[in-house]
Amino acid sequence: MTLSAHNTLFGDAPRTIWRNGLEIEADTKWELHKRFFLQDSSIGNPNDTRVQVWTWSFGLTYGITRDFSMRVHIPVGYAVRRSKNTDLNDHYFGLKDIGVGFKYRLYNEPQPGGSFQGGVFLDFELPTAQDRGPVGLLSPKLSFGDESLRVKGGATWSFSTTRHYFWLDIAASVGTLSDGRIKGPSINFHPAYAVRVFELTDYREFDMILLFEGDVEFVERMWMHRKRVVPSGYYKFHLGFGIQMNITNYVEVKLGYEYPIYQYYFAPTYVHEGEAKISFNYLF
Repeated sequence: MTLSAHNTLFGDAPRTIWRNGLEIEADTKWELHKRFFLQDSSIGNPNDTRVQVWTWSFGLTYGITRDFSMRVHIPVGYAVRRSKNTDLNDHYFGLKDIGVGFKYRLYNEPQPGGSFQGGVFLDFELPTAQDRGPVGLLSPKLSFGDESLRVKGGATWSFSTTRHYFWLDIAASVGTLSDGRIKGPSINFHPAYAVRVFELTDYREFDMILLFEGDVEFVERMWMHRKRVVPSGYYKFHLGFGIQMNITNYVEVKLGYEYPIYQYYFAPTYVHEGEAKISFNYLF
């Protein structure tokens, strides 16, 4: 067992583990929506509509071979909406879109105390969330779904030593059309860096690393009723910070916050204020 079996907190790519290995993960995420943006500026929210969303997720990653893994991710959400418009004071609990993903590690070059790895991944976001309105969190009934199958594919690289970790994920996604509002095609870049706090001599020792993550996302014009919406689309940049604690090389606890440091929208858009996340992972 090596000391390099770490992964990012906010990244896209699943990990590869040993043949017949299994990873169980549970996480919770919190988001707050309270502002509308146009271009790179906040604009009015006359009803002071605020939505808090909690998401609880359960996931399984299975090592089909040493280099090929499969991951299933099942999230449920709870949203609370408060507004001066009394028609928009409500809450909703429901299933979000289930994810099924695959990763194939193309190469793994061991280095002194670490490794250099690269692979590709493919993720399917199934339309399991209920579509209860055309504009999601602003619909007359709160909604998590859009009845679109979304497919994401990308490449991932990582380099690690006994003290430092570097990751880079690049992914593109596209969704099938439906009669509702569909997010446009997108591309995302996710660089990350981590540093180990304590020097380890044995993997059974308590381990702590500090995570620094970034996200750059470009999204094309959306679709509404199978027609392109003009203007629409956006690009935004997030920065995240987190802490990962390992108990042996089997139990991981990660927590962190990712915040949008710059965002530009081509049409008025209801935005979130970042997300806080706590994750528990157990490998066996």
